[in-house]
Amino acid sequence: MVTRKDVALKAGVSPSTVSRVINNNGYVALEARKKIEAAIAELNYIPNRAAQNLRAKSYKQIACISPSISNPFFSEMFMGIEEMAIECGYSLSLYNITKKKRNYLKQVVEGPYDGVILLASHELIIIKDFLENIQNMPLSIYWDRIDKINIPRKAEIPHVYVDLKRVMRQSVDYLITNGHKEILFLGHYYEKERNSNPRYKGYEMAMKENHLPIKDYFQIFVEMYEDKLTTGYEAIKMLLDKGQDFTAVAASNDLLAAGAIRAIIESGKKVPEDISVIGVDNIELAKIVTPTLTTMNIPKKEIGRMLVRQLMDQIHNESTMKKSIEAEVILKERESVKSLIIK
Repeated sequence: MVTRKDVALKAGVSPSTVSRVINNNGYVALEARKKIEAAIAELNYIPNRAAQNLRAKSYKQIACISPSISNPFFSEMFMGIEEMAIECGYSLSLYNITKKKRNYLKQVVEGPYDGVILLASHELIIIKDFLENIQNMPLSIYWDRIDKINIPRKAEIPHVYVDLKRVMRQSVDYLITNGHKEILFLGHYYEKERNSNPRYKGYEMAMKENHLPIKDYFQIFVEMYEDKLTTGYEAIKMLLDKGQDFTAVAASNDLLAAGAIRAIIESGKKVPEDISVIGVDNIELAKIVTPTLTTMNIPKKEIGRMLVRQLMDQIHNESTMKKSIEAEVILKERESVKSLIIK
C-alpha cells in the first residue's frame, strides 16, 4: 500500500510537506506542490481520511435513526438528509428502528459519529433515555407532535416540526367545505392515550367545530408502524363489508389512503363519486394511484436538508440556524375528493 512517505520520496520532499498539501494546512511552494500532486497521481495515493479525522477529533460521519425506511415518507426525507450530508462532506449511517429493534441506541451512542438525526420522535420513552445518554452529542430531530411529556433538553433540541394536529384539521375542513359530513378517521393510535395523537385531535377538532357527529365506526385505528397500504385496505374493506355508510375517508397518511381507495373500488363503489378520500404526506404514490390522491404536502426532502443544516450548525459551533423550524404544509388538490355542494 502506498504511504505518505512513498509520495514524499517520489516528490523529493519531506513527509511533513506532503501532509501540508494533503490537509491544505500551511505554506508550500508552488513548485513543490506541483511535484507532490504529480506524485500522488502517479502512485495513486489515497489519503487515510479516517486517521485524519481521528486526529482532528472528527469522524465526518452522522447517524440517522428512522422508524421505517420502507415508508416512502421517511425514505424521501432520508434522501434529503443524504444529499445535504454529502454536500457537507459527511458520510451517513441509517438505523431503522421498530418495536423489535430498539437496541440501536447504545450502538449509536458508542459509535464513531459526530452527531445524530432522529426521525422517530413519537418514541417518547426511547427519546427520553436517548437524550439522557448522549448528553453533549449534536442532535437534530424531526418533530411531528406537540407533547406535554417531560423530555430532557426538549426546549433546546434543534428540530424541524410539522404541526400534524393543524394539518389534519385542514384536511378534514377541506372535506367539510366540500359538503361532507360523514367522515371517517383512518390512522394509527398511540398506545397510552388517544388524546396524545395529533392526527386524531385535528380530525376531532374539525368535526366538533362544525357540529358533526363522530360515530364509533368513524374512528378506525391501526397499530403503530402498521400505517401502510394493506392495513388501509383491510380496515376499509371490513367496514364496507358490514354495510356502514360514510361519504369520505380522512387518512393520516397516503399509504393508508391508497389502500382505502383500493378497498372502495373492490367493493363496487367509485372514488370520488361514491366515497371521497384524502391523505397526508404527498408521497410519489399519491400522483400515480387512480384516481390521483388529494393530500396535504409535507416537504420531506427539504425537512431532511434542514435537519442536516441544524446538525452542522451544532458540530461547527455556529448559530446560523433556528432551533425550531416549522415546515410549511399545503393542500395538493387532485381527483379523489368530490364536492357534494349543489351549486
